[in-house]
Amino acid sequence: MRNTLFFATALLFLSLASCKDKSKSIYEGCCGTEPTTASFFITVKLLDAQGNLVDSTVEANVYIPNLITNDNDGENDIFLVFSGTTINKIISMDCLDKDGTLLFHREKFQPNDQSNGWNAIKADGTFYQGSFNYEVKVEFIDGQIKTYIGKACAYNCSDEGFPIDQLPNCFIPSQHDGDGGLDPSLPFHTECF
Repeated sequence: MRNTLFFATALLFLSLASCKDKSKSIYEGCCGTEPTTASFFITVKLLDAQGNLVDSTVEANVYIPNLITNDNDGENDIFLVFSGTTINKIISMDCLDKDGTLLFHREKFQPNDQSNGWNAIKADGTFYQGSFNYEVKVEFIDGQIKTYIGKACAYNCSDEGFPIDQLPNCFIPSQHDGDGGLDPSLPFHTECF
């Protein structure tokens, strides 16, 4: 009798936990982390006024947004890496769902290039919705290689359930400052919200 009561209680608990998980929004946790931004100095060879190669220090910037939207406005629809002229190439970019399944992989491309970013379309042709993880390996013009790991979100604008209260923590591609940085003062251009 005691075993039967234990198993019945355990089964009820599992059923309730399962129902609770189903009620969670696929957008839970979206924009819950900061976008990836990096700014640091690197040394490169540049020509001085007399035409001599000299070591020069330049600022390197990287911006990876944490939200893309599917509203077909030509902006903010593609997940990509932004930078100024200090990146030699993106070595690789991987996007994975919350279970670790690979959604997108691309190698050897330039930053700021929408044709090489991920449009949140899965292999079966459907739009991916919700949070995803990414890993981006970047080679800078001074030969340094850095890896950026983060979390972002793909939102289908025709879908309901995005936690609007999280929007102040969301940063989209159109907030790129043109030199590899994030400018949160730039308008949040999207027809979604």
